[in-house]
Amino acid sequence: MKSQLPLLLLGAAVACARAPQPAPVTPFGIAAALAGAGRCDTATVVARAALEREPDNVLGPLVIGACQERVDRYDAAVGTYNDFAARHPNARGVAALRAKAQLALRAAAEHTARQALAREAELAREPPQPSTVAVLPLVVAGDSSVQPLSRGLAELITTDLAYIRTVRLVERLQIGMLLDELKLGQSERADPATAARVGRLLRAERLVQGTATIPSRGPVQLSATVVTGTGVVRPVGQVVGPFPKLLDLEKQVVFDLAAQLGLAVTPAERQHILRQGPKSLAAFLAYSRALEAMDRGDYGAAARHFRSAAQADPSFRAARDGEEAAMAAPAAEQATGGGIVTAVDAVERVTGAAAAPTGLGGAGGLLAAGARDVVPAIGDAIADLKLPTGSSTIDRQLTPESLGLPTIVSVANGIIIIFKRPP
Repeated sequence: MKSQLPLLLLGAAVACARAPQPAPVTPFGIAAALAGAGRCDTATVVARAALEREPDNVLGPLVIGACQERVDRYDAAVGTYNDFAARHPNARGVAALRAKAQLALRAAAEHTARQALAREAELAREPPQPSTVAVLPLVVAGDSSVQPLSRGLAELITTDLAYIRTVRLVERLQIGMLLDELKLGQSERADPATAARVGRLLRAERLVQGTATIPSRGPVQLSATVVTGTGVVRPVGQVVGPFPKLLDLEKQVVFDLAAQLGLAVTPAERQHILRQGPKSLAAFLAYSRALEAMDRGDYGAAARHFRSAAQADPSFRAARDGEEAAMAAPAAEQATGGGIVTAVDAVERVTGAAAAPTGLGGAGGLLAAGARDVVPAIGDAIADLKLPTGSSTIDRQLTPESLGLPTIVSVANGIIIIFKRPP
């Protein structure tokens, strides 16, 4: 037996060497564990101290933001996530922050929409936020293949108007959540009295309604009206053009809206508006479908559509960021408490995986029609887009509005407002 003891000890040593070793305890790991135990005050102090030594470690803002979300400080959490992502865009695991910002924004929108409805009588007596504008999702008159443009066009208009420094825009996701709580359909949204009520709930000084008429053949018509809190309707006018020029028509609507709203657009702001956004209609169609998928929580479909948009227009940064956030969202949902550390690794594995290439068509269909300035049949144009595998040509389920990540977000009296600043 004694002669076998050295062999047993050697075998035990080898087994121990091969066994997985526990991860080293780090200050960020301690902070995450404290957050998981509900000791957020201490967790935040530890995380901030650790960030002094490792300012580009994504675990710091994940812990701090999670603690802010726990006490319903969603605006602060979104700011924590977005500020770090802006300062360290290439940090390991930064996709988790972008996804967490989206999830926090969604939770905040749902919370504040319900809060606004509960306080409707009180809000009706309060003055609106000065210089605040809310853009409702557009009413799209066309077949189901173009319905996703309702949210896509509303997002473009909101983002463009946000480049004008003298106006504040209500967060688009907040509008969508409120409409969802009110259970308003497209026809009800077009009613000025209903629009005025929505504006009061959002505490917006003015509200923009828009209509996009997209026939299967023939020119596209975009129109908009401005509704005040008292229900006064001021028409903006109508722009008409071929479907391939839809993105140019949207810019015309934005400048007409600015004039009706009494907003002075500086030359620099005009150039920002003209430069920003997608340059490819195929990219915009895919992006609009991605927003719709994000709204219904189908992150896989959203990531595929965002990827298609980015491939059609490599300069479309919102599409690239959207794909990253959609891919990271399932893992980021688990990034709470002690799971924060492992969630970052999971996000890195997902977002680091090579994406399968997807095409959007070559010289035919919508893209070729846009180059020739020929109006195609809308159904044929949509069908010509080679959508990602597993996605249907026509999505029939409509859901609340989705939101991109705002530059600066604050919550005022339960309403989320974007304060965009030109770069």
